[in-house]
Amino acid sequence: MASVQEATTLNVLPDEVLQHVLFYIPAQDIIENVQLACKRFHRLGSEPLLWRQYCKDSYQYWDSKHRIQQKFMGKVGDVDWKRLYLHRSNVSCKTSELLDDILNGQTNRIRKFDQIEEFGYDAKDTLLRHCKTSADAEDALSRRYYATAVLDFLHRSKALAEWSRLARGEHVPIERALGGFDLFVLHDQHGDLQEISQMFDDIAVRLHAEYPQFDSLTLRQRALSVIRFLRAQNLVGLNSDVAYRDLQNNYIGIALQDSAHPSLPLISVGIYCAVAKRLGLDARSCGIPNHVHAIIYPHPSEPLDGEGGDMSLMYLDPYRSEHEVPVAHIREMLSGWGISAQETARFLAESSSGNLILRTSRNILATIHEFRGQGESSNTGHPTIKLHANPFADMDNAFYSALWANFMLSSPVESQRQFVQLIVERFERLYPMDASLIEKHIYPLYNSPGANGRPLYETVRVVRAADATPRQLKLRNIHVAGDRVKYKVGQVFRHKRYGYAAVITGWDFECGMNSEWIAYNDVDSLDRGRHQSFYHALVEDTSIRYVAEENVEIHEPGVPTSLMGLAGKFFKRWDRESKTFVSNIRDEFPED
Repeated sequence: MASVQEATTLNVLPDEVLQHVLFYIPAQDIIENVQLACKRFHRLGSEPLLWRQYCKDSYQYWDSKHRIQQKFMGKVGDVDWKRLYLHRSNVSCKTSELLDDILNGQTNRIRKFDQIEEFGYDAKDTLLRHCKTSADAEDALSRRYYATAVLDFLHRSKALAEWSRLARGEHVPIERALGGFDLFVLHDQHGDLQEISQMFDDIAVRLHAEYPQFDSLTLRQRALSVIRFLRAQNLVGLNSDVAYRDLQNNYIGIALQDSAHPSLPLISVGIYCAVAKRLGLDARSCGIPNHVHAIIYPHPSEPLDGEGGDMSLMYLDPYRSEHEVPVAHIREMLSGWGISAQETARFLAESSSGNLILRTSRNILATIHEFRGQGESSNTGHPTIKLHANPFADMDNAFYSALWANFMLSSPVESQRQFVQLIVERFERLYPMDASLIEKHIYPLYNSPGANGRPLYETVRVVRAADATPRQLKLRNIHVAGDRVKYKVGQVFRHKRYGYAAVITGWDFECGMNSEWIAYNDVDSLDRGRHQSFYHALVEDTSIRYVAEENVEIHEPGVPTSLMGLAGKFFKRWDRESKTFVSNIRDEFPED
């Protein structure tokens, strides 16, 4: 009996077996229970190999300061893995606490956004978890909305950091430079800079597997093998020129992941160069007007066709063809566009990554301009805006990214300054959490003598002050209100005249706008004029409208799908029984 009892005691098992068992126990239980059992379990629960595995299994995203891949590939004893895990766990807790604070009140949100952003990508796993909050949660809409908003802010910060490096002349791989645009519209989807790089690594491995003799080919043959592989896999180009102006065609991360892999010529060249460089080719972009090409540079030790071969540049058009493009054809094309022979050499040379970013920004702006121009008169579906979220929100984010790209990479200073006002206008209306990005990247432009940055500084100060000021209470149970405010925050309606769907986010006892606005909108011609209740309303196109009560027609949909992704800014969840949104702004409208 004694021997049986002894055999069933954990303590008699060798360390190797116990260590294996510990891998199946949650990290928190190791700290709170296992390590407190005895000295032996305290020692086993502190093994670096165990905590390295917890770091691998628990967190996908790490801030670059950790150099985590190098640590994972190094010796296990060189890193205090338990301390690193506890740091990440602490960041996760603080991120969740700050997000809760953002949800619980409308004041000091900018500061809380900044505090989370300081954690860098160490906060991303936690934010993604909140982005996927269950629909049954009490605050499902608001939690998803603000977790995504903080994540968007974090992504924008990363994109601007990459473009800032590019502007300073540092080397930034083409896929990371172009991937900055993806970050502005990414939200909680797969495809950030790290993941884009990994996708290119995987493509290079697949290509090498398909061409096992790749390394023994001549430089010209290798360059053509890459383009043939990419075109065979449908990884470059478009299936139809009808969709040429679709917004998604400007994003290198989306092109890699979409089943059709749509990409404009510039993005196709970016994809080609990123893969070719991983396979040892000196591939660069050539900024020919209207249609970017790729260039292969031979090396003195390796001409295009082997020893003693051709040392001239090789041109390719991944978007259109798997064949080499003769330079004579390009010269003829440039001549047809009226470009002189003296200017031709400039267009045949390498185009910098900064110029490619500026061209991409112009392509994005052209798509948005065309989309807005077609209005509701066209139902062809082109150009389309849909990327990951509400198409109008995606359009705002894409437009914002193009403005920032032009500001960061334009020169001289006068060219940069023309974009400042455009950025600031959108900052005030849509992106108040970006105050620190304005201060970091735009303020230095006004540090030189004679530069008048006072209007900019005042705008940011006002935005920060408004964010820190508690909202004024709007109460219904006072004599001024009477029966004049008929509807409540959270009710969905259709505008009687214009037909758009919207949700009420606030109200005034009567028109609160100035006389100029009242005259411009002809308010006094309404049946009840200016002396009726007016409602602030969130519209499905992301705009905030100010609507007279007589134009409100309450609508009780099953689920207002077009508003669900936007409503979290003001509401906790959708209540199916009352067919209204549950308010998350009771610090302003406590009775609604």
